[in-house]
Parts: sequence; structure tokens; C-alpha cells
Amino acid sequence: MDGGRVAGTAGGSWAEGGADRGGQEPGRPAVVRYVPARLLVYRPRAAAFRADVERLAGLRLPEAAVPYWFVQRPAFRRAYERSAAAVGGALVSDAVEGTTLARLLERHGALSGPASAVLFCGVLRALAAAHAHETAHGDLRAEKVMVDSGGAVTVTGLGLAALTTGAPELRAPELWRGTGAPTYQADVYAAACLLHMCRTGQPPFPVPQLFSLMARHTTAPVPLAGVAGPLRELLAAGLTKGPELRPRALALLAETERTVSPEWAEKGRSELGALAAPMVEPLPRTPPQTSPTPLWQIRSARPGAALASTSRRKVPYAKEPG
Repeated sequence: MDGGRVAGTAGGSWAEGGADRGGQEPGRPAVVRYVPARLLVYRPRAAAFRADVERLAGLRLPEAAVPYWFVQRPAFRRAYERSAAAVGGALVSDAVEGTTLARLLERHGALSGPASAVLFCGVLRALAAAHAHETAHGDLRAEKVMVDSGGAVTVTGLGLAALTTGAPELRAPELWRGTGAPTYQADVYAAACLLHMCRTGQPPFPVPQLFSLMARHTTAPVPLAGVAGPLRELLAAGLTKGPELRPRALALLAETERTVSPEWAEKGRSELGALAAPMVEPLPRTPPQTSPTPLWQIRSARPGAALASTSRRKVPYAKEPG
């Protein structure tokens, strides 16, 4: 999904209309992303997207950055309901301070076993919670996993399964063969691909050609050569070709926690924090406003810019990573 984003603080009544704001809390750091109209042209997909946002609004978990409000200008929304013309809107989600796993791997290469285990547990914990709320992630990738200076792991991009197609290098075999619709089992496969990337520095099948990538994911043996120790069996389980044989996120999380020792967990989190700390850019924070400007009047912002609730200053939108 492309679009701009505005970082700021939740609070007040930002706009009329839109999905339920039950998840909004004063002082809660938030990011606003524009969802373009072209992604909402197909009404069943738009309805599925809004339903996912509403289901996730009540989720509270440190490992998950939750979307909790989708806003459209009332006049535009009413026109959309009367006609076939799609209307874009603003998606309000939890803001996360940290750096992405993609940047972490790009700078430092493969991670240690303990660091990889901690990251894998964080991702599985977020997936298990989302699945319990009857939503799949659908687009899990290294750019959607954040690590902060304390080594905490947070998954972003939740609530967008209906609007995304997922990264080919992490796509489960059944998605290549079927409709490509996101599933809980496919999320687990993508998480296992991330574990492989953490331990080896590259995805399970590092081939650029799409047809070759499809063939490898659907027929090639599970690549375990670069992964040793307690994570080897966990990786094999997550990369199982058949979705019906692949464990659910909650079951794989429980097995990972049984396999990984407390010493590994403590060491891994410390290592992740040390690697991420120099790369973390603090989020700008602005206090809630009593009379804020409606979201649809905030036309643009650069990543990292504070939510200008009362300012008329405008700057260009930037393309969202991933």
C-alpha cells in the first residue's frame, strides 16, 4: 500500500465519520496513512478492509501496532455510498519507535541464534493475537517488523490483508497455487521465512525470477543448511509445504518458548537492542489538541513530521516503505 503518513498523538475529535474510534486513547502515539481510492474500488475488498480494522481495534499487545480508525470525509463517504466511485481515506494506527528488521539485516547481516529466537517469538505473538481477532496479516515482511533500542519487537502493517498481495519471496506454497488470499497458515510460513533471513541473512529461496521463485516455494526441499541448533526444527515446521500440516502461530510460539532457554531470551533481546539502538530515530510527539483540524484537511506530511492539528503548513507526502 502506498500513501503518506503523519506521526503524531491521538486525542480529541479529529474528523467526522469513519470507522469506530473505540481504540483511540488520549496521548496514544499514532501514525496516519492515506489509503488511495484505487485500493477501495472493489467494494467487497473495501468492506473486508474496514471489517479487519474494526476487529483489530480492541487488540492491545506490545508486539502489534494496531490500526484502530479509518476516516473518510463525510460528504465523500456519502457520495461513495450512493455511487460506484471509490473514495480514499486516512488509516490511523499505533506509531512504533524503532528501526525495521530489513535495515537491521542490511547493516549487520545474519543475527545470532538468541536474537533470531527473540524476534521470531515477537512476530509469532503478534500473529497469534491477530488470528485470535479473526484477521490475517497477509503482508508480513522484514520491512513490517520493528525493533526498538530495548530489543522489543513489534509487527506493523496489520489490518491491510484485504489491500495487499504479500512479498513473493515470503509467499506460502498454497498462495502460489490458489487465489493468493491471505490465510493464518500463510502468515506462519512468512514468519518462518523471516526466521531463515535472521539466521542466514537471506530468504529461503534467494532467486530473482518470479517463475523460479514459485517453483522453489512449491516443490523444493525446505532449506535448513544454514540453520543449526534448536531453531532448525522450528524452521522446518514453519516452512512445511502443506498448510494443513503447518502449525498455527500460537502452537509454534508455544513450541518456540519451550525450546528457547531463558538465558537465550535475555541474551537475544539484549543483542537486538544493542544492534538497533544506533539506528532508532525517536518519534516526534505533539500533545492532543482541543480543536484539531479534520484529517481530510491535512493533505500531506513527510515521514516523521508531527501531526499539525492547528497548522496550515503543507509538505509533500512520501511513499510508505514496503
